[in-house]
Amino acid sequence: MAACGTGPAVPASTPTGVVPALKDRVHSVLDAAWAGYKTVFIEPDGRVIDPTRGGITTSEGQGYALLRAVWMGDQQVFDTVWHWTEMNLETRGDGLFASLWSGGKVADRNSASDADSDIALALLYAARKFAANALHLDALRVLDAIWQSEVVSINGMNVLTAGNWAKTQVSPGPVINPSYFAPYAYRTFAREDAAHPWTTLIDSSYAVLGQCTSATLDGTAGVGLPPNWCAISRSTGAIVSFPTIAGADDYGYDAFRVMWRIALDALWNHEARARAYLNGSAFLRAQWSSKRMLDPVYAHDGAVISSYDDPTLYGGDIGNFIVTDPAGASEIEQVLLASFHPAASAPSASAYFGDPQNYFEQNWVWFGLALSSGVLVDLDRAGS
Repeated sequence: MAACGTGPAVPASTPTGVVPALKDRVHSVLDAAWAGYKTVFIEPDGRVIDPTRGGITTSEGQGYALLRAVWMGDQQVFDTVWHWTEMNLETRGDGLFASLWSGGKVADRNSASDADSDIALALLYAARKFAANALHLDALRVLDAIWQSEVVSINGMNVLTAGNWAKTQVSPGPVINPSYFAPYAYRTFAREDAAHPWTTLIDSSYAVLGQCTSATLDGTAGVGLPPNWCAISRSTGAIVSFPTIAGADDYGYDAFRVMWRIALDALWNHEARARAYLNGSAFLRAQWSSKRMLDPVYAHDGAVISSYDDPTLYGGDIGNFIVTDPAGASEIEQVLLASFHPAASAPSASAYFGDPQNYFEQNWVWFGLALSSGVLVDLDRAGS
């Protein structure tokens, strides 16, 4: 895919089974959507805003922008976003990033380990793609902080918790967000940072993800969907509910990202555990087969909590289908493409997906289409 005129085409990843004739169209949509996103959501100083929440900024949003910029070969945007992130969110003093910035200052100093991991991966990719050794050093600093402040050892198993705050939870135990697990990233971390045993997080991610998915949470048996949040007993390692967060047991606006992240490991690394997990999570495929739609929020037992079409969720859910049901993936890709509004028809003259003010939707529809069209690659190995 042409990188917005800033670099060579990105090599394709493992073929996903999506209709080849659509790929050129998808690549064009991804280019246009990135251009629109930069105009609407990224301030000139590199701060990513969420208009639906009063223009706040999250470490998550900064991480998404950094990943998209490096995959698009957009060094100017990458450098600008990273500079703002480093200066304004990496202010805790331990190398992690404050999760929320609002009103001109940090509003929540606690970290979010998905954002920290996404940022570290983006820095490693950018160091290689843009030949910038300083970014590699920045990444190593973040990786050390993740290991020191977000990884907990339970019964001899290293586990990534949801953030610095989650590691220290006493009751019910360290807090887990399954959608934060990124085994494909830990492989890159292991190649680039020999100081920490990152491969142990690959093993624990699959073990804990499977346990969270199959666990009985708050008395409810699972249907093969991971929960938004859960906790892990420090004494036994058992998975339990985390009642502090509403909807923690549900499969919804956190958990849907599991399918995308695990699909990356299946496609990039041919990981048998990734394919087995996705094959075992058949509920979404059964829903699509019977209803030709996927609801955005399901209870742990599969009951529908919210019923409406939201392309955001399809952007993550498509990962399951790409690996296990290519024909279904092609159909879901059409749903994602149908949400696209080209610049010529957009009131703001900027291309967008779905709700033009919904930053989360813009990111996850883009990530879903980028995965389905095979343009996302492990830049640490593919080079530029």
